[in-house]
Formats: sequence, C-alpha cells, structure tokens
Amino acid sequence: MGIRFSPILLIVMAIVLLNYREILPVLVLAPLVFLSYFFGTLFLVALIGFLVYYKVGSIEGLFLVALGLIFIESAYLDREKAPREHYLIVTVASLLAIPTYILIAGLSAVMPKFEVTAIAVLVLLSLYLFSRMVTRD
Repeated sequence: MGIRFSPILLIVMAIVLLNYREILPVLVLAPLVFLSYFFGTLFLVALIGFLVYYKVGSIEGLFLVALGLIFIESAYLDREKAPREHYLIVTVASLLAIPTYILIAGLSAVMPKFEVTAIAVLVLLSLYLFSRMVTRD
C-alpha cells in the first residue's frame, strides 16, 4: 500500500477544521479512508452530515466538502499507484466547485430556485464524471 499524497490533505483538513471545533470528531473516521473507497465514502457522508447539522455552509462548507472529496480520491489514487497527473485532475475538478458555486449564486438572483439547483447539480455531476473518466486507466 503506497501512501503518497493523501496524508498531506488529511493534515490540511485537520488545520482547516480547527476553526470548526464541533466538527473535529469527524476526523476520527479519516484514517479509515486509507483502507478502502467505501470507508472514504462513509467519511465524506459523515463530514457532510456534520456540516449540515452545525450549519456550516457557503464557500467554507463547500471548500471542506471539496477537500474531503479530494482526500478520499487521492487515497484511492495512492492505493492504485496512479500517475501524478491524475491527482492534478481530481484536485482541479473538485476545486472547480468553488467558481461554480459563485456562478450559481449569481444565477439565483435572476432565476427560479429549482432551475438554479438543477443547473448546479448538472454542472457538479459533469465535473465529477469527467474526473472519474479521465483518471480511469
């Protein structure tokens, strides 16, 4: 099991979560990410659950979710011994959620909420599918 990049993201996530002390307990699940993708998904669900429960939203919440997604994907790429380009693609695709959020927030001022939500979901799903297709060997 070659762990290369994902521990760095775990440290960054722990530093960011120091500002949200009530969410820190979710880091107990973080080491499970190194075991399998399934446990990584459980970690991401727990992180999102804590963010929703403690009402951490906006760009900060989105950044934490993107960081969590990059963390579990990079742990998977570590296990698969993927090339470095795959890490870059996953990171860029996940962090594109932030400008997408800003675009959707701007659209929400002029469009009905349902259409804005549908556009946001389609954009984020296409980003995720793109990153999965590109990193698949």
